[in-house]
Amino acid sequence: MKLVLFPKQTRGGMVSAVINIRFGDEKSLFGKSTDGELAGSLLMRGTKTRNKQQIQDETDRLKAQINVSGSVTGASANIRSTGANLPDALRLVRDLFRESTFPEPEFEQVRLQQIQGAESGKTDPQTLAATELRRHLNERYPKGDVRYVDTLDESIDELKAAKLEDVRQFYQHFYGPGEGEIVISGQFDQAEVKKLVAELFGDWKSPAKFERIKRAYAPVDAINKKIETPDKQNSLFLAGAPIKIDDDSPDAAALTIAGMVFGGTPNSRLFMRIRIKDGLSYGAGAQYSLPTIDDGGVLTVYAISAPQNTPKVEVDFNEELQKALKDGFSDQEVAQAKKMWLDQASVSRTEEGSIAGILASRERWGRTMAWDAKREAAVAAVTTEQVNAAFKKFMTGLPISIVKGGDFKKANAYQ
Repeated sequence: MKLVLFPKQTRGGMVSAVINIRFGDEKSLFGKSTDGELAGSLLMRGTKTRNKQQIQDETDRLKAQINVSGSVTGASANIRSTGANLPDALRLVRDLFRESTFPEPEFEQVRLQQIQGAESGKTDPQTLAATELRRHLNERYPKGDVRYVDTLDESIDELKAAKLEDVRQFYQHFYGPGEGEIVISGQFDQAEVKKLVAELFGDWKSPAKFERIKRAYAPVDAINKKIETPDKQNSLFLAGAPIKIDDDSPDAAALTIAGMVFGGTPNSRLFMRIRIKDGLSYGAGAQYSLPTIDDGGVLTVYAISAPQNTPKVEVDFNEELQKALKDGFSDQEVAQAKKMWLDQASVSRTEEGSIAGILASRERWGRTMAWDAKREAAVAAVTTEQVNAAFKKFMTGLPISIVKGGDFKKANAYQ
């Protein structure tokens, strides 16, 4: 585990800490997604020395905010406390990570809650549309792969079949860092904390082999699908496509700003057309997700509207896309988007709750804040011509999939 300590004066002597661990590999985790998700959901439900209420009582005593959770590929803890209470908060998190017992009543409660959540999702347009689009964009992965997206029925079946002994076995076999970071930022005794972290986590290792699971670019054919959800007032329009790019690409800065102009701000093309001008949607936007190292970028577009308006939303999206490809964005639009992006980046570095997370991400990928400075300089320097060129490069001919969920039959839409 990598340790990053960032001592600094803070209001009220507050400290933020992030602990991330990753474990397993593509082969060893195959078929274990449900067990891993359940294990991660139970980390704050009981340890060898505390039950769920006692964990909450200790958190209250420390006047701290503590959240520990996990997935099939890793787990994380977030701590917000005073410097004086940080040592005891770290001790509590150590127990949550290393001595969880997974009490049977808690397991049953979480399992049933997740089943109920999946059941309710079967009639929810947002859940159904999002699941369908994610399944399509990840269609190359076989069932059992951690990147495979279950249908809601598959999730329900797996939750119904889940056994506590398998969840406990997952925990025993995988939990511990194959790779990870501990980052602490704020007002604390650096020597004391460094020594304590070594005592609490220094000998903690995952029993399983670790190898990062990649998410590489792979094209998919475009689909256009509607999902009927009777008696639901709202509908969700989603569009998306894989794009071949990472956050170190020469096009990253230009495409980031293109995304903001097209759909990433309240002044964006999509929001102004769909929400303001045509009054069709309660909200609309788009963004590009640019991963680190892997080149599996993703375009995502969304709009929430009444079902009778969804066909018009789809028309507006297509018209705004073609207009942007034909005419490009203006100098004013690009300048406004650049300022907003740079302002947001500056603010995130000064927010006490964000610094530890940023440092953890940089440490994971072997980066320093010099990478942020380089990225911000690239955004500040990007020209309107470069933004338009990047948008055309990635969007021209892109097979964009569309999925919409809603009560379209009652609204006589898409019939």
